[in-house]
Amino acid sequence: MKRFLLVFIPFLSVSNMLVPSVKAAPADNLSISTTPSMSAKYGSHLEPILKTINASPDQRDKISAVVNEFKPKIEPSLAKYREKRDQFLQSMISGKASEDIMCKQDEMNQLSSQINSQYMVMNLKVRKLLKPDQVEPYENYRKRQGWVKP
Repeated sequence: MKRFLLVFIPFLSVSNMLVPSVKAAPADNLSISTTPSMSAKYGSHLEPILKTINASPDQRDKISAVVNEFKPKIEPSLAKYREKRDQFLQSMISGKASEDIMCKQDEMNQLSSQINSQYMVMNLKVRKLLKPDQVEPYENYRKRQGWVKP
Protein backbone atom coordinates (compact mmCIF):
# COMPACT_ATOMS: atom_id res chain seq x y z
CA MET A 1 0.00 0.00 0.00
CA LYS A 2 2.82 2.43 0.84
CA ARG A 3 4.38 1.73 -2.55
CA PHE A 4 1.09 2.49 -4.26
CA LEU A 5 0.79 5.81 -2.44
CA LEU A 6 4.39 6.74 -3.25
CA VAL A 7 3.61 6.30 -6.96
CA PHE A 8 0.06 7.62 -6.95
CA ILE A 9 0.44 10.83 -4.90
CA PRO A 10 3.10 12.41 -7.16
CA PHE A 11 0.96 11.55 -10.17
CA LEU A 12 -2.01 13.36 -8.69
CA SER A 13 0.14 16.43 -8.22
CA VAL A 14 1.17 16.31 -11.87
CA SER A 15 -2.34 15.57 -13.13
CA ASN A 16 -3.72 18.49 -11.13
CA MET A 17 -1.21 20.75 -12.88
CA LEU A 18 -2.58 19.59 -16.22
CA VAL A 19 -6.27 19.60 -15.40
CA PRO A 20 -7.16 21.31 -12.15
CA SER A 21 -10.66 21.15 -10.77
CA VAL A 22 -13.02 23.89 -11.89
CA LYS A 23 -12.66 26.97 -9.71
CA ALA A 24 -14.59 30.18 -9.66
CA ALA A 25 -13.10 32.65 -12.09
CA PRO A 26 -11.62 35.77 -10.57
CA ALA A 27 -13.58 38.94 -11.16
CA ASP A 28 -10.94 40.54 -13.34
CA ASN A 29 -9.69 37.27 -14.88
CA LEU A 30 -6.18 38.64 -14.46
CA SER A 31 -5.19 36.99 -11.21
CA ILE A 32 -2.19 34.74 -11.10
CA SER A 33 -2.95 31.10 -11.71
CA THR A 34 -0.44 28.47 -10.71
CA THR A 35 -1.55 25.93 -13.29
CA PRO A 36 -2.76 25.96 -16.86
CA SER A 37 -6.46 25.30 -16.85
CA MET A 38 -7.90 22.81 -19.26
CA SER A 39 -11.21 23.08 -17.46
CA ALA A 40 -11.88 26.80 -17.91
CA LYS A 41 -14.43 27.74 -20.53
CA TYR A 42 -12.67 27.85 -23.88
CA GLY A 43 -12.12 31.44 -24.98
CA SER A 44 -12.91 32.91 -21.56
CA HIS A 45 -9.64 34.85 -21.58
CA LEU A 46 -10.17 36.47 -24.96
CA GLU A 47 -11.69 39.75 -23.77
CA PRO A 48 -9.19 40.26 -20.92
CA ILE A 49 -6.33 39.63 -23.35
CA LEU A 50 -7.76 42.07 -25.89
CA LYS A 51 -8.06 44.71 -23.17
CA THR A 52 -4.57 44.00 -21.85
CA ILE A 53 -2.96 44.52 -25.25
CA ASN A 54 -5.28 47.42 -26.13
CA ALA A 55 -6.28 45.71 -29.36
CA SER A 56 -7.55 47.77 -32.27
CA PRO A 57 -10.97 46.88 -33.72
CA ASP A 58 -9.23 45.11 -36.63
CA GLN A 59 -7.02 43.13 -34.26
CA ARG A 60 -10.05 42.22 -32.15
CA ASP A 61 -11.74 40.73 -35.20
CA LYS A 62 -8.64 38.87 -36.37
CA ILE A 63 -7.67 37.51 -32.95
CA SER A 64 -11.26 36.45 -32.28
CA ALA A 65 -11.26 34.64 -35.64
CA VAL A 66 -8.07 32.77 -34.67
CA VAL A 67 -9.56 31.72 -31.31
CA ASN A 68 -12.78 30.63 -33.03
CA GLU A 69 -10.75 28.69 -35.62
CA PHE A 70 -9.14 26.62 -32.87
CA LYS A 71 -12.22 26.10 -30.71
CA PRO A 72 -13.54 23.09 -32.70
CA LYS A 73 -10.04 21.60 -32.68
CA ILE A 74 -9.36 22.02 -28.95
CA GLU A 75 -12.72 21.49 -27.22
CA PRO A 76 -13.20 17.84 -28.34
CA SER A 77 -9.65 17.02 -27.25
CA LEU A 78 -10.28 18.61 -23.85
CA ALA A 79 -13.43 16.51 -23.42
CA LYS A 80 -11.56 13.34 -24.42
CA TYR A 81 -8.74 14.23 -22.02
CA ARG A 82 -11.15 14.60 -19.10
CA GLU A 83 -12.78 11.29 -20.01
CA LYS A 84 -9.40 9.50 -20.18
CA ARG A 85 -8.30 11.15 -16.93
CA ASP A 86 -11.42 9.85 -15.19
CA GLN A 87 -10.84 6.38 -16.64
CA PHE A 88 -7.23 6.49 -15.50
CA LEU A 89 -8.13 7.50 -11.96
CA GLN A 90 -10.83 4.83 -11.84
CA SER A 91 -8.24 2.24 -12.98
CA MET A 92 -5.91 3.37 -10.22
CA ILE A 93 -8.59 3.25 -7.54
CA SER A 94 -10.02 -0.09 -8.61
CA GLY A 95 -6.62 -1.77 -8.70
CA LYS A 96 -6.56 -2.62 -12.40
CA ALA A 97 -3.52 -4.28 -13.92
CA SER A 98 -0.45 -2.10 -14.37
CA GLU A 99 -0.66 -2.52 -18.14
CA ASP A 100 -4.19 -1.08 -18.17
CA ILE A 101 -3.15 1.83 -15.97
CA MET A 102 -0.12 2.60 -18.14
CA CYS A 103 -2.28 2.42 -21.27
CA LYS A 104 -4.68 4.99 -19.80
CA GLN A 105 -1.75 7.19 -18.84
CA ASP A 106 -0.33 6.96 -22.38
CA GLU A 107 -3.71 7.99 -23.81
CA MET A 108 -3.83 10.99 -21.46
CA ASN A 109 -0.28 11.99 -22.40
CA GLN A 110 -1.06 11.82 -26.12
CA LEU A 111 -4.16 13.97 -25.71
CA SER A 112 -2.29 16.43 -23.50
CA SER A 113 0.40 16.74 -26.15
CA GLN A 114 -2.19 17.34 -28.88
CA ILE A 115 -3.92 20.00 -26.80
CA ASN A 116 -0.65 21.76 -25.98
CA SER A 117 0.35 21.71 -29.66
CA GLN A 118 -2.95 23.26 -30.71
CA TYR A 119 -2.64 25.97 -28.07
CA MET A 120 0.93 26.68 -29.21
CA VAL A 121 -0.12 27.06 -32.86
CA MET A 122 -2.99 29.32 -31.80
CA ASN A 123 -0.62 31.40 -29.65
CA LEU A 124 1.81 31.81 -32.55
CA LYS A 125 -0.99 32.90 -34.88
CA VAL A 126 -2.17 35.46 -32.33
CA ARG A 127 1.37 36.77 -31.83
CA LYS A 128 1.68 37.36 -35.58
CA LEU A 129 -1.23 39.78 -35.30
CA LEU A 130 0.33 41.83 -32.51
CA LYS A 131 2.31 45.02 -32.83
CA PRO A 132 5.78 44.94 -31.23
CA ASP A 133 4.61 46.99 -28.23
CA GLN A 134 1.75 44.52 -27.59
CA VAL A 135 3.92 41.40 -27.32
CA GLU A 136 5.20 42.11 -23.81
CA PRO A 137 1.75 42.77 -22.27
CA TYR A 138 0.42 39.67 -24.05
CA GLU A 139 3.22 37.47 -22.72
CA ASN A 140 2.91 39.00 -19.24
CA TYR A 141 -0.79 38.10 -19.24
CA ARG A 142 0.05 34.54 -20.23
CA LYS A 143 2.61 34.34 -17.40
CA ARG A 144 0.12 35.69 -14.83
CA GLN A 145 -2.31 32.97 -15.90
CA GLY A 146 0.37 30.32 -15.41
CA TRP A 147 0.34 29.32 -19.07
CA VAL A 148 4.08 29.86 -19.43
CA LYS A 149 6.90 29.76 -16.94
CA PRO A 150 8.12 33.17 -15.79
